[in-house]
Amino acid sequence: MFRFYFIIFFLISLKGSSQIKNLESTSNNFLFTFKDTSYLILGDSIYRNTEINKWIGTKHNLAINDYVFFENNSQGYLMHNSGGMLYQFDGAKFDRLDDSFIFNSQYESFPFIHNNSIYNFGGYGLFTFKNIFTYFNLSKGETEIVSVKTAASKHPIGRKKMFSQLDGNQLFIGPGLGYSSDTEYGYKKAQFINDYWKFDLIEKEWQKLGEGISYLKNQIYHLRYHYKNKTLVLSEDNVFTVDIKNNNASFYKNSNTDFIKSIKKERGRYLITYNKSKKGFYAILDKGDAKTKVSFITSEDLLGIPNTNEKLYKKEENSLVWIGIGIIVLLIIFVLVFMKKTNIQKIKLKRKKIEDILTTEEKQILSLIEEHYPNYIKFPDLMDVFDSHLSYESKKKKLRTALYQLEEKIGKTLKLKSKIFIERKDKEDLRIKEIRIK
Repeated sequence: MFRFYFIIFFLISLKGSSQIKNLESTSNNFLFTFKDTSYLILGDSIYRNTEINKWIGTKHNLAINDYVFFENNSQGYLMHNSGGMLYQFDGAKFDRLDDSFIFNSQYESFPFIHNNSIYNFGGYGLFTFKNIFTYFNLSKGETEIVSVKTAASKHPIGRKKMFSQLDGNQLFIGPGLGYSSDTEYGYKKAQFINDYWKFDLIEKEWQKLGEGISYLKNQIYHLRYHYKNKTLVLSEDNVFTVDIKNNNASFYKNSNTDFIKSIKKERGRYLITYNKSKKGFYAILDKGDAKTKVSFITSEDLLGIPNTNEKLYKKEENSLVWIGIGIIVLLIIFVLVFMKKTNIQKIKLKRKKIEDILTTEEKQILSLIEEHYPNYIKFPDLMDVFDSHLSYESKKKKLRTALYQLEEKIGKTLKLKSKIFIERKDKEDLRIKEIRIK
């Protein structure tokens, strides 16, 4: 009896640990790597490699069939290629995070994780190339648009499948497929947009780095983000890494082009993944039959050794010099013009900032004094801003306190040490005081 159960268990184990080369090929295949393990999604199952050529499969229960995977040091996420639906992956199972739907709006975008939040830039959908940022609101389970401070006219042109690099709080993007600035309609053919940009994820501001050239001859290519802190570009014509931050492209002239040509492609996407722990790549090869075979190749055998370096882009000419000159000019104008302004001009120039720190009574008093400038205004006229039920002496004390506070607050805001106001006795009635701006 024991031998019978052992045989049954052994047969089940064989079924669960089948070789990939014996599995039937389906559409919507996908390879990705999380931590030290590579995975293959094939039909309704997901397989993980336990050895170089040994894989174990289970049902994945995913509601999507077009994938993009991204990760940081601790979390992995599988998202629909167009955005919207999002799963968290722990190496064994998928947990759906969104309460949403397939967006069909950001195909071949650049999703990334910053400060444990999920962002997505660019992509294509609904007949337009995007230059927007979206953000996944975990508490709502929905995706939202990120507000950008830079004026829309100074944003990069929308694009998909772009060179991208995340470094701390800086996102760098480069060439991708999009429409030139004079292309308006979706039926126009996409072309390479060859400029480079930097986005500050804290300040939410864009900065153009410069113009580059295209190193790709056709629109079928594969991008492996975060390959040794760079973006690896695979194509049948060129293999190179992109370091936008340091303005450098490093080319592999002796790469294995025969292997690259044999990699299976779906939706223009190479079915390949990089496994850092194994120092190589898993790829599905196009064998022309109904079988699916996953092959492993070391990084050195696939890429070779980089032997040529070039600049990615020409920096915006003298941009820093002109910024410095502009600052100096502004300082000169400030010294020559602002420092000569009268107190009343300085107050008007900084009026909003001053009012932000004033009480209601202080605002009213300042307005009355300004209205009478350059003439004096009598204290009793200023005392009318206080409640009518107060006695004359109470109003007088409150006015004296308000004038003291007003002068101190204006002086601090304008950074003035001299007196703001001038007081004197009324010429007709010496018992009454009057005041004006100095």
